[in-house]
Amino acid sequence: MSALADKRASDAIRFLHQLELANVIIVMVAVAVTHLAVGAGMVLSGVLAGGLIGVLNLRAMIWLGGKVLRGPKRSRAFYGVLFASKLVVLMTVIWLALSYLPIAPLGFLIGFSGLLPAVLAMTVKKSLEPVEATQNGESKL
Repeated sequence: MSALADKRASDAIRFLHQLELANVIIVMVAVAVTHLAVGAGMVLSGVLAGGLIGVLNLRAMIWLGGKVLRGPKRSRAFYGVLFASKLVVLMTVIWLALSYLPIAPLGFLIGFSGLLPAVLAMTVKKSLEPVEATQNGESKL
């Protein structure tokens, strides 16, 4: 692998780690704001449950995606099937949580949706970073 490819891979890994951190922070802020706004109860429980499931879902996507892209060739298909099957597992977990836990669906939606503002924040942050130039003065995009 070339030095440029190594740098891009490490930049992507760093971006994903920052995305995970931003997701956790946004969920924690949502929990705090919900607690201050409506107090303890079903809405707060929903935000907690949705946030936890959303954070774990992102962690699973990153881990499985890494295995699909960088794993040994013989196991990539297996991890690809797991990655696709994860959606069925996620929908089942969401259905079980909304059906059997004493949580408010709106609270769950708020907690689970923490990934969207995290992606927006990280994309804006990445777009504001300076671009490195090559020796001829062109960008390395």
